[in-house]
Amino acid sequence: MAITVRPLRPNEGRLFLEIHRRSIRGLAAAHYPREVIEAWSAPITDERLRRFLENHDGEIRLIAELDGEPVGLGALVIASEELRACYVEPKAARKGVGTALVREIERIAEQSGLQRLELLASVNAESFYTFLGYQADRRTEHVLRTGVSMAAVKMAKTLR
Repeated sequence: MAITVRPLRPNEGRLFLEIHRRSIRGLAAAHYPREVIEAWSAPITDERLRRFLENHDGEIRLIAELDGEPVGLGALVIASEELRACYVEPKAARKGVGTALVREIERIAEQSGLQRLELLASVNAESFYTFLGYQADRRTEHVLRTGVSMAAVKMAKTLR
């Protein structure tokens, strides 16, 4: 199985949001109440796509492909030293896709002069990030755009 990580193409905003939605519904649903899953993976509307494409935070957005099929996404915000996102579709889970995304995000961060990355992990992803060398700082709450709060873990890693 060949894993490729590449930049998000200009016409792939909807694909990015679809992968995000499928990942949450398939991998996080057992760890969060239904109202959190619904708010976190809301339907993809034209307005939501428009806001995403504006990219106010200057996210560097990535797509991971497994044998040529898009199955994962990642996002990095250089200005805030933040690993913003790493999501993998359920059918590609535990096949190295998430690891490949995080390694590419870290490579870009180091190339950009960052010495540290922080992230807000979902409770179901904490062990994944721990395996990759991130350390939990504290348990917290993340408030989604809809106002719904979800449990999260603040984590960080010092880069080489």
